[in-house]
Amino acid sequence: MIIIKDIQYITDIEKLKVISDPLRISILTTLGTEKKNSKELAKLLKINRTKIHYHLNILEENSFIEVVDTDTINGIIQKYYLPTAQAFVPSPSIFNDLFNNTSVNFNINKEDMKDFWNEVKKLEKKFSSENKNSVSISIISTAR
Repeated sequence: MIIIKDIQYITDIEKLKVISDPLRISILTTLGTEKKNSKELAKLLKINRTKIHYHLNILEENSFIEVVDTDTINGIIQKYYLPTAQAFVPSPSIFNDLFNNTSVNFNINKEDMKDFWNEVKKLEKKFSSENKNSVSISIISTAR
């Protein structure tokens, strides 16, 4: 059984550039959740197989897709691909080096949310400053 992650965080700028290519985005969305080979993708996207192979190789090298099955047709090995995740999202920390920011991403148990936010409020009271030399800190929760 093939397991596709819900979200794959992109943690470096080079991988973000790789996935930003419009054809690569089309390949990923065309793959969806059903495995396809390069011939099927070329037909669906109306692009020659050589170009599809080139972009499939780049996506595979950067872990955005993976080979999930192979088949031999007339002595030629056909690779079938699927995305490694349903969504690819830039991590907030991806821009740290560009802007001298610091970002920390982590998960906590839902039952600990109330305690977590109480601790954040204590830190806010302890460290809040109106000083001109102060820095801004934001905490973002994606809790549902």
